[in-house]
Amino acid sequence: MDQGKTPPVSSTEYRLLLSSFTEWLELMGYAPLSLPALTSAVRHFLRYQEAQGKVSLKQLTADDASGFIRSLQGRTGERSGRPLSAGHLNKHIQSLKLLSRYVRETRRSDIAFSLIRIAETRSSPVWLTAAEIHLLYEAIADTLLGIRDRAMLAVYYGCGLRLNEGACLQTGDILGERKLLHVRKGKRYKERYVPIPEQGLEQLRLYLDYGRPRILQELKTEALFIGVNRGTPLDKQSLYIRIKKLVLQAELSKKVGAHTLRHSIATHLLQSGMALEKIQQFLGHDDLESTQIYTHLARDSTSFSNL
Repeated sequence: MDQGKTPPVSSTEYRLLLSSFTEWLELMGYAPLSLPALTSAVRHFLRYQEAQGKVSLKQLTADDASGFIRSLQGRTGERSGRPLSAGHLNKHIQSLKLLSRYVRETRRSDIAFSLIRIAETRSSPVWLTAAEIHLLYEAIADTLLGIRDRAMLAVYYGCGLRLNEGACLQTGDILGERKLLHVRKGKRYKERYVPIPEQGLEQLRLYLDYGRPRILQELKTEALFIGVNRGTPLDKQSLYIRIKKLVLQAELSKKVGAHTLRHSIATHLLQSGMALEKIQQFLGHDDLESTQIYTHLARDSTSFSNL
């Protein structure tokens, strides 16, 4: 079923549940753009339960949630005619886990639905080897924009930031003396401090002290990454396009974006012997489960080597 066309639920209890669940997501700091997909997936689940004759939370069990996911696994997309993608299924799983947490935290644990247990099937993330990262750096020209590009890779690869986290950085967030990067606008507005590798710190200092002032000229802005057109801050789309351009110049065959660089540094750190809990903190993951996806990547790859 197309998530944009999911009909409303009929049960009064379910309608109230959806409304309060949406408010809870907002209070938890979920981005407004992510709310429609999360609530639509839960609405889809509740519509499915209504079709089974279950119109109250007290009627639901963990098996109902698992059965719903299995029903999705057997469906095909209306437009593609192919089985639903792993990303589509995982969005539903994420939504149901959030609903389970909401029920558990706001309505106590006497609701059977809080026992949700679903086996997730994640597709392996794309990542770059140390040699491919080296090619990416080698593709950068020795120009002012090249100085900016190296600083950009220092943030997205060296520090493992998400695309939006890097786009929101300001010059004051580079704490050179402490060798830390202050992420003020992390996922769900959580702040964290990320260590900056020595090489990355040198690249950022060169950009801040030499490259950025010459790109900026007489204009004033605190944004870390700025464009050549009137010195305006680069938004996340512009940074993404710049990364894609470097990938083309490096002639890499993999589909690479900012998150690929994040996957890469996480895998490399694990290969170098860093504890999974430390990598969790480094990436800003809420739970260790999100970080564990890198363990099998590290096992299946070659040994880490420094650039």
